[in-house]
Amino acid sequence: MNYISTIAFKDNIDDYIQEFANSKYGIEFSSGGLPHNFNNFKLFESFTGKKIIHNYFPGYKNDPFVLNIASLNEIIKKRSLTHCLRNINKSNDFSTDKFFAVHAGFNLDLNVSDLGHPIKNIKIKNIDLHNQSFHNSLDKLLNLSKERNINLLIENNVLIKENYNGQDIPFHCVDSKNIIQLFEKYSSHNNFGLLLDTAHLKVSCKTLGLNLENEFNNIKKYIKAIHHSDNDGNYDTNSELKDDYWFLEHINGFKNIPNVIEVKKISIDKIYDQFKLLGL
Repeated sequence: MNYISTIAFKDNIDDYIQEFANSKYGIEFSSGGLPHNFNNFKLFESFTGKKIIHNYFPGYKNDPFVLNIASLNEIIKKRSLTHCLRNINKSNDFSTDKFFAVHAGFNLDLNVSDLGHPIKNIKIKNIDLHNQSFHNSLDKLLNLSKERNINLLIENNVLIKENYNGQDIPFHCVDSKNIIQLFEKYSSHNNFGLLLDTAHLKVSCKTLGLNLENEFNNIKKYIKAIHHSDNDGNYDTNSELKDDYWFLEHINGFKNIPNVIEVKKISIDKIYDQFKLLGL
């Protein structure tokens, strides 16, 4: 099954909801593209088309926080776990494809104002403790996912040059080395997989001076879903896919898993063009 993320919604949300309620493509309900509101769950649950939820959905307008399942802050960690556990249950009860995907954890605690911007005075401490926190969270999430018979997917993080000091990577699952370490640790869990964000990988590879094709080949066996958008390699801009999109030569091997168009603010006609480009 293939989906369009709500980040693509450009004008009247109701027009997109109505269009894809009767389409062969579904909607990935994300906090992007929708006003952050707990009532978004009602929209998701009542939607009659194919559907999944993603990461920070439904968003928290009145009390926002940075979702971080590797946090050392007890309040953020508890809120992050509560959020993910609820969304695992929601995914089991309502999603068409039975999985829930969340971003890999961070080795520091961020402010909401840091999101989408270079992080000021970035300092990385206690990496071992963040690793323990991340793995502790995954243990809990994987246990519930197994009980509910759905997959838990981890999305690779993006690293821009401004957030890299040349030594320490502040986020989990940025490069293939860290991704492989994670999935080898949890190799006994058949319901665990990678949501590959192709745009994140492109930026991270440029920041770290890594070969994009090599990195992809190293991790492709873990991929269970894909987010598609493009950029110039410097920043994650959620730009449209074009004929030179780097993943086009690989798409034929991944048409049997969920593919999500995550291009920002495009028309309904353009959405169909993006699926056509991918041959989906």
